[in-house]
Amino acid sequence: MRHADDALNTYETISDSWITRSEQIDIEGLYQPVRDLLPPPPANVLDIGAGTGRDAAWFAAKGHPVTAAEPAARLRSAGEALHAGKAIEWSDAQLPDLGALGAGNRYDCQVMIGVWQHLPEPQRPPAMKRLYELASEKGRVVMSLRHGPGAPGRPVFPIDAPATAELAKANGFSVLRSVLMPSMQEWNRKEGVEWTWLVLEALPR
Repeated sequence: MRHADDALNTYETISDSWITRSEQIDIEGLYQPVRDLLPPPPANVLDIGAGTGRDAAWFAAKGHPVTAAEPAARLRSAGEALHAGKAIEWSDAQLPDLGALGAGNRYDCQVMIGVWQHLPEPQRPPAMKRLYELASEKGRVVMSLRHGPGAPGRPVFPIDAPATAELAKANGFSVLRSVLMPSMQEWNRKEGVEWTWLVLEALPR
């Protein structure tokens, strides 16, 4: 899975300026397409591919206990320093199996912002199955799916949003929302990058 490894390696050597820019993104604006479908606190939240914990800290500030799963040690250590004292438990769990998470853990809300494009196609079905296993009763999954080129040095795999929704349905989810949005970042917009926001809900087991 060369591209997935390339992306992870790039995040291991990411610059301080990238971290600063990431932390400065308007989170309220970022989640605007799906904010009405986020659970009220206190919900058990899993942030998958949490980066420096920007989103995890936002959820924690709203009263949610949060697990931040980030396989890149560079980003994880930066996040632990930037958001020390927040109700965030850090993990090096990585898709598709997220094996570092406890077997009995269940989450009311799982978020994956800008992560799915780094997974090669063969890893997506087992990853979706794992998301359902980790979902609590009627637990929700929020995904932002990138369409367009990857950032320099971080290769991505194409994503078909309807196919992703069908994969979710085949693995025990209903689709509450699917909406296409422009990118918030200027470089992405110039390159034609758009994002599909999906909100899934776990059906009864």
